[in-house]
Amino acid sequence: MTRAIQTFEVSLKIALFRDGRLLLVQEADTGYWELPGGRIDVGEERLPHDEILAREIAEELGPQVSIALRAEVVTWVRQRPTDGVYQFIVARLADLVAGKLVLSPEHQSYRWMTPLDWADLQFPQSVWDDPSVLARAQDRLAGLTEFSGLVGPLNPNGIPLT
Repeated sequence: MTRAIQTFEVSLKIALFRDGRLLLVQEADTGYWELPGGRIDVGEERLPHDEILAREIAEELGPQVSIALRAEVVTWVRQRPTDGVYQFIVARLADLVAGKLVLSPEHQSYRWMTPLDWADLQFPQSVWDDPSVLARAQDRLAGLTEFSGLVGPLNPNGIPLT
């Protein structure tokens, strides 16, 4: 019996922190909130991820933004709401070093938030809708230095930080 193999589009995102808050950007076309970042372009397949992220950050947040990437990596799968394409998303945790954010036309707004702040925001549907995955994410999130001591539910379509 032949098994079907799922194909994915790969996206690189950044979980960017400043003063204990996570940056979320709102998509202009769908209104969903997400982490900044995007797809690997044709010709970038062999580039280091930090170079691709630097391009994406400059495009989405402005060329003056400077970040310091951490070693932690987060992955998840979601189905893009606009066309149904499955995405495998890799996010790097990072800290804002300097620079003023200037959003690209892809996004209409941004907010620096804690888990308590994003409880009512709308996120694209993902594997994070599974309550067991969400519980593990909550446990991991509570262990991050930025969010230690914060108590509160993640959004049902939660921000993936496990």
